[in-house]
Amino acid sequence: MMKRHVKRYLGKVLPTVLAAPVLVTLLPASAQAATHSMDGKNPVSAECSGDAATVKRALIGTSSWTLGAIELRYSVKCHTAWARITLSEDVWGKAQVVRNSDGKSYNCTKLSYSASLGSYTCYTAMVYDKDPLSSYAEGWSQYDNVSLHSKTPSY
Repeated sequence: MMKRHVKRYLGKVLPTVLAAPVLVTLLPASAQAATHSMDGKNPVSAECSGDAATVKRALIGTSSWTLGAIELRYSVKCHTAWARITLSEDVWGKAQVVRNSDGKSYNCTKLSYSASLGSYTCYTAMVYDKDPLSSYAEGWSQYDNVSLHSKTPSY
């Protein structure tokens, strides 16, 4: 009699216990992303852009022409990174910064003309990126029915 109760109990509990690791594995990276105090902040209003430098850069275009670039910007003062896209034409574009350790990401799609850069540009919110953390930038655009994508190395 006792064996039957144990078997019935295990028959109900065991599938739930075995499924638990699968459910954790299926959570999207953003649900597991860490949150640091500088994550999601604007680099200008957070006063991190003053010492910013472009630490990684990749061209956006084809083998025969270049439309612009995607840049990974970094602030030593704030230990943060963000993406900036610059395009020579007034076309759709998207920039995204991604932190490697947890997939935390931010993007921008509203490009505006910058006279100081001489191009159409937008920049993302920041991710905290102090060593040993690292991030990369990705950029997308479409020009004359050609889809373009580029990605910087990590920094």
